[in-house]
Amino acid sequence: MTPFNYLDCFASSAMAEVPFDHLFTSNYPAEDSEIPDIQIALLESRNRLRLLEGKLNELEIENDLHPLDERANEQYNSRAQLLLCRDQQRAHITKLQSTLSSFRRLPPEILLFIFSFALPSWWKGVSMDPSSVIWRISQVCGLWRAIVCESMPHLWSSIEIDCVGANEQNLTNTLLELALQRSGTRPLSIRFYFSRKDMSGVLPESEKRCLTLLANQSFRWEAVELQYIPIAALDSLSATVKHRIPLLRWLVVANIPVSHAADTPSTAEAFQVAPQLRHFSLSGFFRPSRFYLPWLQLSSYTGSFRDFRDFLFVLEYAKNLNTCDVFLRNFHPGSRVDHLNMQTMHLRGQLVGLSRLHLPSLQTLVLDELLLQDLSPVSTFLRRTPSVASLEVYIFDTGAENSISLLSEVMHACTNINSLVLMGEYDIRSVCSLLDISAPGQGRILMPRLRHLSLSVLATADTEVANILGLMLESRRYSILHDVDHECVLLSSLTLYSLREPSVILQRLKPIEETLGLSVLVKTV
Repeated sequence: MTPFNYLDCFASSAMAEVPFDHLFTSNYPAEDSEIPDIQIALLESRNRLRLLEGKLNELEIENDLHPLDERANEQYNSRAQLLLCRDQQRAHITKLQSTLSSFRRLPPEILLFIFSFALPSWWKGVSMDPSSVIWRISQVCGLWRAIVCESMPHLWSSIEIDCVGANEQNLTNTLLELALQRSGTRPLSIRFYFSRKDMSGVLPESEKRCLTLLANQSFRWEAVELQYIPIAALDSLSATVKHRIPLLRWLVVANIPVSHAADTPSTAEAFQVAPQLRHFSLSGFFRPSRFYLPWLQLSSYTGSFRDFRDFLFVLEYAKNLNTCDVFLRNFHPGSRVDHLNMQTMHLRGQLVGLSRLHLPSLQTLVLDELLLQDLSPVSTFLRRTPSVASLEVYIFDTGAENSISLLSEVMHACTNINSLVLMGEYDIRSVCSLLDISAPGQGRILMPRLRHLSLSVLATADTEVANILGLMLESRRYSILHDVDHECVLLSSLTLYSLREPSVILQRLKPIEETLGLSVLVKTV
């Protein structure tokens, strides 16, 4: 007698074609006319599952009553068939339920919003890496692919090409073509890391193709960052890009490698005509004087200068700059340089160069990686630049023995400063003692216009530091001055930078905060 085949009986009905089987391979929602058929199929599948589970229970009971029966082998085969069919039936029910999922009915706008959360916080553009999240989302199903590829051109218009870490260069070209296609007609933001494989400046073929693909879309360039681009490759852009970058606003050419080729171009002319260009950043082995740019259009500049004269060149030709962030490696004495429009200056390196700068409109001065012993030229500069209202100083070395006198010299020059940020390694007690109006022997109030103060504090700050800080804040609420030339204003905000919350200081400042209306903010660094 042939045993009953449960697999044929139940599985065949589950696997039969249904008019809505296209929903099993997509995330599209079911049509209203399809929902009743799905619900009937779901009810039938659940009934079959109950029958299968009932048969399994019967076999278990029979096996318990007759464990050594001669039909044991036949029962074993039947049980195996039932278990397989039950698992298939459960999987079929899951598929049927998924077709009615409310997630399928979410509007594309909501799905777009959800997909945006899948992008990492540091996301800066579509990477030419097929394992990155944006490419993987587009491979889930037809619906998601349509949404990501057709409804999110703003994502595809930010492109990052990293030829340094790319393993499959040919795939990089393919993905770049897709990204450009999916970006539609939107302006492009591009970040391109060249591989630096050839010190003579010859690009690998894959990088040439990427550069050609991008150059063909130069009329859409809005922001471009070229990292480690050889001088020869930079020069080659002139033939395809020059006079074809009407939207370009932001240009970064960073870490240009030194060229060992005898025929290295002496100038870069690709960006000579860029009517919207406002920001330029340059670093590496190529001087700014070799760049043909619409210098007068620039409002901000960032760069690292191997020669102080290059910095002076920028100030001379970019007369309309209002923000400048530079690293100065050396200094050359000479005549004073005037720049009437500069409003924000961020300096690192040789600050002695301040002695040659006349910036009558400067409002914000940021000094980074500063040694305390380098504060003297800063004091002189502040005295002859009364327009400066905000000063940020990042100190990373406390090697100076006369640190309190150096700090005092700077603070005496800060008569118009209303915002002071002191970050890094220094003695906060010295700073507070200088700012304390009630301190003995304080013949003149330092920084009388100070409203916003930011300080670095240790998370382990003790009660002594907390009291010194508290006394300083309390003293500055009184406007009785020894120096009648200045009127002391009240501090309105205090920001403390610490590795973790300095609880001792906050406890001491709590009553002062309420009394003076002082806003105290703690930022972890």
